[in-house]
Amino acid sequence: MGGGSAVRQYERRFLQGEPEDTGRKDGCEEAPHKTRSFGEYEVHETGSNEYKLIKAGVAIGVFSEARVEEERILFPLSRGMLLEVSKEGVREIATFEKAVLFGLISSDGSNAYHQKINSKGRHHTDHSTRFYSKDRILIELFDESSMKIYGLTPHHYERKDGLITAAIYSKGVFYDLSDYDVKMGAYEFRVPREHLDYDGKKAYLKGFFSGDGSACIVRRKRLQIRFYSKCKEGLEGLRQILMDLGFHPYETEKDERSDNIRYYFSVPARECKKFMDEIGSFKPEHIEAFREYRRLRGEEAERG
Repeated sequence: MGGGSAVRQYERRFLQGEPEDTGRKDGCEEAPHKTRSFGEYEVHETGSNEYKLIKAGVAIGVFSEARVEEERILFPLSRGMLLEVSKEGVREIATFEKAVLFGLISSDGSNAYHQKINSKGRHHTDHSTRFYSKDRILIELFDESSMKIYGLTPHHYERKDGLITAAIYSKGVFYDLSDYDVKMGAYEFRVPREHLDYDGKKAYLKGFFSGDGSACIVRRKRLQIRFYSKCKEGLEGLRQILMDLGFHPYETEKDERSDNIRYYFSVPARECKKFMDEIGSFKPEHIEAFREYRRLRGEEAERG
């Protein structure tokens, strides 16, 4: 869909500022070609291939691109976000790439700033967004998402034990992610459920699971899928969006096997295939477990 639009539709949050001047000369407007109504909003598709968003008779945005669906219209915004107009109203939702990035940072990432005093005695603030992994596939995924959403290539730092840190040093990226409370502390995260549609919830779960999930074959050739975190409230948010998608995750429990305090919940064995098919993982280790599970299931089907 691209990231551009004909005008800057609104301030950082929708309808918290006046519409900005388009820069066009005054003149007779072309008559609307097609109109669709969504509650108190209307979208006019003009003969010049533009889309005008109207509320109470007042045009509040003009877009050069749109994706028209049966129950909604999606307009591209900046930094991996879309404006969704439907009968339920208007909201900003994440693209697939942005939702994956949300999930990665929520699991094994950070979004923080550090204040220090420079050599001249002045206060200086460093803003950084980071993702940590020993898996280069996930580091590359973080890099690709960062480039597509922000146009920035992360810096890499590798430790002797193989842990790679991919870091973006940008005040703009820091504040953009802070707006959604994706990561509030070293281990605290919040699921931005209000900014995730059906596909966005799947993408967020896939990103998070790739970082802090577990998939392995256990006794009786059964696949075990679990989500782990030190943030119990965040896990409850993950459980909620799984339930939104029709899953029935077990209750969150404390991991008694861990020396550090952390929690987990499991996906029922009967729903593991649904999880593989609809959500999946980017992590090679998980993909291999899925492949082995399918192989074992195939053998059992042949015996039956």
